[in-house]
Amino acid sequence: MKKIPSLPKSDDEYWEDAEKFQGKPVTYSICTTHAKDNWKEHNGYIDNHDGTASCKFCSWGFRLPGYLKIHNEKVFDLREG
Repeated sequence: MKKIPSLPKSDDEYWEDAEKFQGKPVTYSICTTHAKDNWKEHNGYIDNHDGTASCKFCSWGFRLPGYLKIHNEKVFDLREG
């Protein structure tokens, strides 16, 4: 297998005419009702039908494994009775 050569360093003349882009971080706020410890109690989740779920009030989301389901905007863990 042939190894791909490394790109030149950022100050190399190779990059002289390259288009420059400086991104700015985007900040957003999430609901205070779904945190690391209590995210299952939150009411307002949407099943995106692509293996993920998200909050309808903010942009927070998560993967939805097969044992978690969204019903009436709440998370249910099918492993729990």
